[in-house]
Amino acid sequence: MSRLLITALVFMLSGVGGVHAQSDGAWQTMALSDFREPSQTDPLQTTVWPDAIRDANAYAARELKKNLNGKNAWVTALSTRFEDKGRSIILSTVLTRACESGANHVGAGVERSICPLRIVALDRGKSTILREDRGCYIDPPDASLPAQNQGDSVQARFDPASGQIQMRAIIGGRLIAECARSYPTR
Repeated sequence: MSRLLITALVFMLSGVGGVHAQSDGAWQTMALSDFREPSQTDPLQTTVWPDAIRDANAYAARELKKNLNGKNAWVTALSTRFEDKGRSIILSTVLTRACESGANHVGAGVERSICPLRIVALDRGKSTILREDRGCYIDPPDASLPAQNQGDSVQARFDPASGQIQMRAIIGGRLIAECARSYPTR
């Protein structure tokens, strides 16, 4: 428990991790984090998603009979960080076996997955899960995708007055209606 508190404090003071702070209400593209390399300082690994990493590692070892050689199984997350009245709020979705994914064949285009989502507050060295829900996850674009998908993203913004985080996804230049969600942080 104290390790988590120390990690959260280090994160707040140093800005370490794959999340970027923002609080001006503008849409921000969520950043990708790959958890295959274990970290004791990344708050996404130590505070937000340690259980998802443990589950993926157990599945890889037990069911897939993989030797992870000190690494984590393949787990990725999208995240962003907002500042609100002296606390940091992390919004994150994680790509795991618990996701509801779209089509999975060669002819399918880019589709969203509906995955576990957490909103975690870091305040004076203490972390608190504010909300667990489901949200959209889209792999960030890479060079192999068609030109229309080079701007695909999951984005979020924070309204400090209402305490709401809004989330949306853009695929092929179009907003995905089912990904437009709002989450309270208070």
